[in-house]
Amino acid sequence: MSRPDHSRTPVLQRAHRLLPPFLRKRPRIDPRRPQSDIQGLVLHGYKIMDAACFLLLRIEEPSKARRWLREILPEVTTSSDKSSEQRSAWKTSLNLALTWSGLKALGLPQAALDTFPTEFQEGMPARADILGDSDESAPDKWDFGGSSGPAQQGELHLLLMLYGTTPKEVSSLVAEHRRRLEEGGLRELGSQQAARMRNAEGGIVEHFGFRDGLSQPQIQGFREGKHEAPDHTDAIKPGEFLLGYENEYAETPDSPSVPATLDVKGTLSPRADRPDWKEFGRDGSFVVVRKLQQNVEDFQRFLEAHKELAVGDTDERKKQWLAAKLMGRWPSGEPLRPGEDAPPTHARSEKHWIDNSFGFNEKDPDGYGCPVASHIRRANPRDSLPPSAELSLQVSRRHRILRRGITYSDDTGKGMLFIAINANIARQFEFLQQTWLNNGKFGGRYDERDPLTTHGAGRLTLPSQPVRRCVEGIARFVTMKGGGYFFLPSLRALEFLAHLEPKQAVS
Repeated sequence: MSRPDHSRTPVLQRAHRLLPPFLRKRPRIDPRRPQSDIQGLVLHGYKIMDAACFLLLRIEEPSKARRWLREILPEVTTSSDKSSEQRSAWKTSLNLALTWSGLKALGLPQAALDTFPTEFQEGMPARADILGDSDESAPDKWDFGGSSGPAQQGELHLLLMLYGTTPKEVSSLVAEHRRRLEEGGLRELGSQQAARMRNAEGGIVEHFGFRDGLSQPQIQGFREGKHEAPDHTDAIKPGEFLLGYENEYAETPDSPSVPATLDVKGTLSPRADRPDWKEFGRDGSFVVVRKLQQNVEDFQRFLEAHKELAVGDTDERKKQWLAAKLMGRWPSGEPLRPGEDAPPTHARSEKHWIDNSFGFNEKDPDGYGCPVASHIRRANPRDSLPPSAELSLQVSRRHRILRRGITYSDDTGKGMLFIAINANIARQFEFLQQTWLNNGKFGGRYDERDPLTTHGAGRLTLPSQPVRRCVEGIARFVTMKGGGYFFLPSLRALEFLAHLEPKQAVS
């Protein structure tokens, strides 16, 4: 029996969900194809789906919630490849992730909970100092996942991620799942609607007007699908994004585990070093979610006030040039190169192919094209860090993340729902945030921070001849409005949770 196909029509999907659980087809995990055990968000990213809704849930009755999980398990989208025919009819997707409190509420015993990393156990609000979440971005001001409100960290247990090719499809999917929540022992704490923005050529853009989602790492041994802009580096070890695999340190770190006595259905694989424990983390990952409100009007006012520092023959071109220097790319997505003061107009842009196979060390070491402290150069320094290009590439590879963000616009404002997938939150996402984005000392610069995303960035140096320019008075253009750290279980791990019997738990 094969796993249900998400290309079936909404009518057939609803009919399938009305069947009793024992008549439903169960997900079949093929050990030869690990993609069938990995949730789809990891490898697909759902770029063909322009609408989404994220339901923030609390587990009220664990036994009902486990039954609910058994019922929706066949509907969870995996990373398995689809044929071109299936892909053309692929309309909706569903994934789910849990906080540490959510795993506890579902019945995972303390012995198993203790095997999760410290940063995940503590949660995002407790890491505010590391992440630079202060003042307007402090956790007590968040819409969800913070230290106050109905959807605060301790209350938030589960994130149900619903995607569709159109808002209508997502609305229908959300309505259907909301009808099942109370019966499933779950309470909705809030929700977040989202929708992709596209430019005239069909490229994905964000509210500041830049192409988004261009530089994504390839995962060694897995095919994510056709990239419109291949990364300049070789494929990265899967252990950087999936638990249970070798990482860029040539190590397979310990991942979350559970006592073997709890695995009553024999769903999980034994640990090689401890046969009395089972691998709960394998094929899973950690998801970082951050609701980042973009202050577009302030950004435009800043460009207007500082346009005289810029290069260009019109005010609009000057503002475009200055915005590109802050971001580190032209709005089209093309890289900034020394000596180019206007975006390229050659054929590759017209064919929607963006050059992403570039480095900085050889042709732009001092930032005459892409400023050293600009946003994208901080987020992915590539080969530009001292002492050598080779070592810099190695370091950069060890701090990559998969970005699965999507834009939103609601009553509170507009911005980006930043979603990152990584196997080690502290070494990947938190390192990027603290050491590269927020750090005032980066790339030989002092007292300069990410000019787009951090509080108190202050200024940005723009190297030029004969005299460098310095952009002063950079304020906060992005405000943190909510988020959390979630575990994205494999299909095996979800199956295990769905049949967990807490009475057998070992504390």
